[in-house]
Amino acid sequence: MKKVLFVLGMMSIMTIISCKKDTPVAPPPPPEPIAAPAPPPVPAAPEVEEEEDGTSVSIDKDGLDVSSKDGDKKTTVKVSGEDSKIEIKK
Repeated sequence: MKKVLFVLGMMSIMTIISCKKDTPVAPPPPPEPIAAPAPPPVPAAPEVEEEEDGTSVSIDKDGLDVSSKDGDKKTTVKVSGEDSKIEIKK
């Protein structure tokens, strides 16, 4: 009989312990926001090179292109099989 009482006592203690309310576990704090990396440096704008004075000739399958520049005066001549074009700028 002592064994029966002992077993019943142990079962009641186990039942009480297992039904005990657990304190809710606080969720972990949210991770700190990651700082955005610094944007890459903006490359300096390339310097605009002025066309040097002189003459250039270019020949390809489309035709002939001749450009000449002397100070503020610029002359462009383009000759092709389809059409010809002359452009003079002062």
